[in-house]
Amino acid sequence: MGNQLALELHIPFQTIQTGKPTETVFDLDPPSFPEFSLAIKAALQVKAKFDHFELTSLVKTSGGKGIQIYIPLSFNTYSDDDTRVFTKFFCDFLCEQEPQCFTTERLKKNRHNRLYLDYVQHQEGKTIIASYSPRGNEMGLIATPLKWDKVCDTIKPNLFTVPSVLDRLYKQANPFRDFRLEIEDQKFANVLNQLRNE
Repeated sequence: MGNQLALELHIPFQTIQTGKPTETVFDLDPPSFPEFSLAIKAALQVKAKFDHFELTSLVKTSGGKGIQIYIPLSFNTYSDDDTRVFTKFFCDFLCEQEPQCFTTERLKKNRHNRLYLDYVQHQEGKTIIASYSPRGNEMGLIATPLKWDKVCDTIKPNLFTVPSVLDRLYKQANPFRDFRLEIEDQKFANVLNQLRNE
């Protein structure tokens, strides 16, 4: 892959052992690098809602201009449709709360400098950038898992270069290391059932 200049590694939302998603992901995509603060704002609002529903979530930079939030799911339990119902609800909720900041509009020309909340990618055949994958942008940034207490206005996408991320891994454990330890404690099913009954 390296010989073919395949820098970016995109992976599906499930493992090779199942055809069902083992995670659901919120992709927070601001219009440009200078608006990265919009992704931080959206991430913290989503985190607050997940905490309210007692859902464990993890966060990483996209390696580009955005942030991605993960919820690990029980193995071989939920369908792509289930995860899409869940992500659509929370994306629509954010848009209703602050329509001047957030949108689910697919066409860039109609977003009007708002952060794009992408829930459409939750379907068969779709993929997302892998943790610690480099990106093909000019700065060669890395999609970097973070601890939630580091998600604040002081972080910027250009902090996550190859040298800085390597140094980070030497000094601290991968925040996604225990990604699947608390899956059975998730309240995802309860929340999903509520959404389907409304």
